[in-house]
Amino acid sequence: MAAPTGNTLLDALEDRERDELLAGSRTRPIDIGSVLHHPGDTIVSVFFPLSGTLSLIAEPDPDHPVEAATIGREGVANAFAALGSREAVQRLIGQIEGEMIEVPIDLFVKLAREPDRLSDVVHGFTEALISQVASNAACNAIHHVNKRCARWLLQSHDRVNSDTFGLKQEFLAIMLGVSRPTVSLAAESLKKSRCITYNRGVISVLDREALEAAACPCYEAIRTDYVRLVPLRFN
Repeated sequence: MAAPTGNTLLDALEDRERDELLAGSRTRPIDIGSVLHHPGDTIVSVFFPLSGTLSLIAEPDPDHPVEAATIGREGVANAFAALGSREAVQRLIGQIEGEMIEVPIDLFVKLAREPDRLSDVVHGFTEALISQVASNAACNAIHHVNKRCARWLLQSHDRVNSDTFGLKQEFLAIMLGVSRPTVSLAAESLKKSRCITYNRGVISVLDREALEAAACPCYEAIRTDYVRLVPLRFN
């Protein structure tokens, strides 16, 4: 059995299939705020985070970007390319620093179209990602920002290897689709309840159970959909 990469989808593949996929890959950092593509760009790569997170940003207008979905070590960015589209419809940025594996799009599509594990997990993850996008849209419309902030921090905590991670206030505002002063108030509420500390762009999760209690039900719904839709089988 090959050593695990740290990405859940890659590590669910047969060794042969993973080796083929990784043969044309390279590892590169996830830098906070780095733009991997803009809407309308041609997709040339897919990205499997090993640590840290990527964010798909919807831009209904230039002044109000909002996160559509977060992708971490449980997934792959640009998986929809396996369905035929090579044009980006959202901005993809580095959100929390870490590492990712970049695979050329032609190799990814070729292997994802073969009747093997990669095809299964890519299609399952794509469906789970659509579910996440839909849940985020509904959550932003009906749930209080404090609950949404707790939900988003839980999702990030799931995807990093530490209770402490860097997150700029301006990015958190984009993730939640609110102003920076509103983010400050939401983070302060969670600090007062001793769920987190937040100082100079660094968040520490102090009480995971309390943070879960503070979050809206969308957090558990998104997790449940992922488990239901992504057929993970390990060697």
